[in-house]
Amino acid sequence: MVAARAWAAEPTDSEAVRKVIVTFNDAHERATVLARDADLPPLDRFAGQEVSQVYFEAVAIRFVTPDVAFVDAAASQYGTLIGKRSMPAVFVLKREGGAWRISVMRIAGRGY
Repeated sequence: MVAARAWAAEPTDSEAVRKVIVTFNDAHERATVLARDADLPPLDRFAGQEVSQVYFEAVAIRFVTPDVAFVDAAASQYGTLIGKRSMPAVFVLKREGGAWRISVMRIAGRGY
């Protein structure tokens, strides 16, 4: 019975992938969820006065293999002049050493 409870307490792969995206939103923690060979565009191109950083939220998760996940996400930024600006984003995550890590991230639209 104890083993059943311990197993039930472990997050599912979908929950673990969502947690990685949430952690990626924290600039101080971002490196902890990146794969060794991560391919990400520079996010500083979105920086500006009176705008927030870009925040990502997983919308849909598809497992390509047991160790590779494709995530459709929303990339949102907030500011006094822009209100809320949202763009689609995609992540590819792979399992490394038992932990999900971001391998590739792209933000669609606006030439990014």
